[in-house]
Amino acid sequence: MTDGLTRRNRPARTLTLGAAALIAALALAAARPALAEGNSARYKFEGNKWLSLDLAVGDVRADVIKFEWPATLMRVKTGYKATVKVTNGSSAQARIGVAVVLYDQDNKLVGAGTAGTTLGTIDPGDSAQFTLDFDHVTERLEQASQFQIALETR
Repeated sequence: MTDGLTRRNRPARTLTLGAAALIAALALAAARPALAEGNSARYKFEGNKWLSLDLAVGDVRADVIKFEWPATLMRVKTGYKATVKVTNGSSAQARIGVAVVLYDQDNKLVGAGTAGTTLGTIDPGDSAQFTLDFDHVTERLEQASQFQIALETR
């Protein structure tokens, strides 16, 4: 019994199936999110002033942070927040995640906040500012004496 194909045509059919499998594998790999990389460092806490950071993941840097302690709007206390400036010195777009954890003088956790890119990326050579709100666990935030910041890129 024959399937209507000559022997010469069968290898071409096999190559076509192989090419389709290769294309499907490449498409699957491209659809997977890039692996995240991260780094963190600990610093002395100081409120209401810009603090220099020495924190990078590759060519993406967290340059400075400012804690607004407490944040105010027209002399009314509105909460606690931190602003982190991140610069993308790489040649590729970057998705960013930032986390800040605050500790008291006894090294006990007193608060935490996170921020990052939700839609979009930071283009090569550009900078962005991320605001982290400390709005639910606030009872001991005034006792912060040091902080740890984590930077994650994807």
